[in-house]
Amino acid sequence: MTRVLFASDLDRTLIYPLRSLPMGQSATVIEHHHGRGVTVATDEALRALRELAARDAFVPATTRSRMQLERISPVWQLAVQGWAICSDGATLLHQGSVDPDWCAQVDDICAASAPLEEGLEVFKREVGSPGTASWVATLYDCDRRFLYATIVDAEKPDGLEERAQLAFAPLRWKAVRHGRKLYAMPAGIGKGPAVRYLCERLGVETLLAAGDSVFDSEVMRDADIAWCPCDAELVALDQVPPGALVTTREHVASGQQIALAALERVRSADPARTVAAAQQPARRR
Repeated sequence: MTRVLFASDLDRTLIYPLRSLPMGQSATVIEHHHGRGVTVATDEALRALRELAARDAFVPATTRSRMQLERISPVWQLAVQGWAICSDGATLLHQGSVDPDWCAQVDDICAASAPLEEGLEVFKREVGSPGTASWVATLYDCDRRFLYATIVDAEKPDGLEERAQLAFAPLRWKAVRHGRKLYAMPAGIGKGPAVRYLCERLGVETLLAAGDSVFDSEVMRDADIAWCPCDAELVALDQVPPGALVTTREHVASGQQIALAALERVRSADPARTVAAAQQPARRR
């Protein structure tokens, strides 16, 4: 049974945008989009993640869709060896395939809220869409579970996020701003429930976690040890979960610091054994 698990966010936690790479900082491009490099990480961080994955101790926990996760080639190669959480917890993958038990539970969660189509109507009416509002640059659905839009701050009206929160509440949806994006999703979706399910399924005794945003807070609060980048949104908002360790370095160097710290914890828990994931069938709850 897996005893120690490192469930970590990816973007701006372990990996960072190439466009914001500090001068003089070296990093490896790990994601290309439309033919250009967009995301980087340090080689040392990638080596640490590979060892964590070899010990069945690394689970990416990202808001990215499966397709977006696949673009990060080195991380996807590790994800298909074990488990991965994407779409902010709405999708759980095991060796690259959707876990049917968790999918059924998410179906139940979504059934308690308004359907995606109704959410889309509310989003277009109350927030806007690329064709109707200058402040909405893009609008997508994520794996048919929730919606997100890229917001142009210079164009958006005051109180847009608060208006979205009020509009989605009757649908039993939540609206959350993170960086340049505004997300709208069924209230029960989140990384926290997905990580708890996986920990129970695998018999995890010690949970390690890392993240940079409000989407990660629940997992970080549940964790025995959690890390937060010093340049994270949670730090800027003064919302770092109690007890979480804040890194001393920025950007990819922060991601490296987190990956190495997690690896050290996993090694110290059982230095001689490569932990194997449990193969028992999932139990319905």
